[in-house]
Parts: sequence; structure tokens; C-alpha cells
Amino acid sequence: MRTFLTGFLLVALALGCNTKNENVVVPDEESLDVDLKRALPPAPEASAAQPIDRKLIKNGSISIVVDDVAETRTQILQTVKNLHGYISNESQNNSASHLQYDYTIRVPAAKFDSLQLKLEGLAERVESKNISTEDVTEQFVDLGARLKTKQELETRYREILKQARTVEEILAIETQIGNVRAEIESMEGRLNYLSSQVAYSTMNATTIQELQADYGFFSQLVSAFGRGWSALLAFMTGIAAAWPFVIMISGGLWFFLRRRRKSGNS
Repeated sequence: MRTFLTGFLLVALALGCNTKNENVVVPDEESLDVDLKRALPPAPEASAAQPIDRKLIKNGSISIVVDDVAETRTQILQTVKNLHGYISNESQNNSASHLQYDYTIRVPAAKFDSLQLKLEGLAERVESKNISTEDVTEQFVDLGARLKTKQELETRYREILKQARTVEEILAIETQIGNVRAEIESMEGRLNYLSSQVAYSTMNATTIQELQADYGFFSQLVSAFGRGWSALLAFMTGIAAAWPFVIMISGGLWFFLRRRRKSGNS
């Protein structure tokens, strides 16, 4: 580290004393990055007694059967509000056999277990349930260290930019700054995303209301009338579609009978 600092001071002194407008040597990002990592003090080792702030992402999915999906929806909305969460997506999918509502619910991580218990309490029965926890502590530590290094690197480039004399030097240094800034923003975006996932847990919930089919006499009678009406419409539609053939056959028959009548008279 002493060798690196000595070299850096000599370069800075030479640049400061330059009165002949000599070109500034623009180091590439890799060389500056390596020197910067060498110059930074080593990270302190974590004490065995010091607890680690774990970064956990907890998500889950649950499918429940309920008496009334509309009433259950009202209860879910109120539950999510009480837990200071929100519903990021909601959809409805109905069929002849069931009514189904799907929710994507986001709640503070500390409220996730409460949400799970509330949903189970609304169910006649739980069809399926899956809970997962992902530890992203290592990603946080790695991104934080890399972000700090890139920020220090950007500062070094800006110091060199102040010493640039020509347009070529300025453009070269600004290019390097732009590359480093893009990496910094990418790391910050990733950290923000992970922080959001850690702070708020996600529950994908499905509520299902099963429908019972009516197979009584009245139901069958109504169904038979419906099928008869459909058959009548299909028959009439078929006749309407075949009208050219009906005209041709009728005309041919009329012509044949007329000729036959003339032959009999003669």
C-alpha cells in the first residue's frame, strides 16, 4: 500500500507541476480498480459473538376452498389493509364447476405468518400450500463491497478529469466515468430490488368456490327444451343455407312435370 500511495503522489505532483501542457495519461478502469482494491483496508472479520443481520426473502402460495368467493374477497381486502400490505394483482377465473379468484398479496415481512394464518382461517379446506425462504445475505454483502469499490473508482476518475488538458483526454476520462457510473447504477438497482423483496413478502393466494350441479327433473326438462330449440335453429339454418339447391330441384321438377303433361295431351 505504501508503494501505491507513493506512486500516486508522484503522479499527482508531476501533473500539478506540468506547465508545458503535456498529455495526461488516462489509466484504464482495470488498473485503477486493482490499485484501489489494494489501497483499501481489509474488511474487519466478524466476531463470533456478533449476530449477523440475515437478509431473507420469504414467499409463499396457498389455495383454499371457501363457501363464497365474493364474501371471502371482502375479508381478504380487509385483512391485507389491517396488515399494512397491498394487492399487486387480482384476477377471476370461473367455469361450470367452480368460481375462482387469484391474488398476489404483498405484506411487510414481519406480517407474513399472520397473513398465512388469516387465509387458512377463511378456508373450508386448504387445497395446497407452499412456503419458501431464500437467504440473500451473501448477495447483499458482495454487492455492497463492489458498489463501494466502484464509487471510489469514480471519485478517482473525477480527480484525474480535473487535470486533463486536451479534448482527447477529457473525452477518454469521461468515457471511463460513464462506464463506471453505469455499473454503479446497475448495482444500486439490484440492491434496491433485493431490499424491496426482503422488506415485503409475497403470497400468491387462490380462493375456490365449488359449484354443485342440479340433476333433478326440472333441470333435465329445461336442458331438453334447450337442446330441442338448438336443433330447430340448426335445421332452419341448414335449409336457409341450401336455398340454391332447393330452387334448382324445384325448377327441374316443375319442368319435368310440364313436359310430361304436354306429352300426355298430345
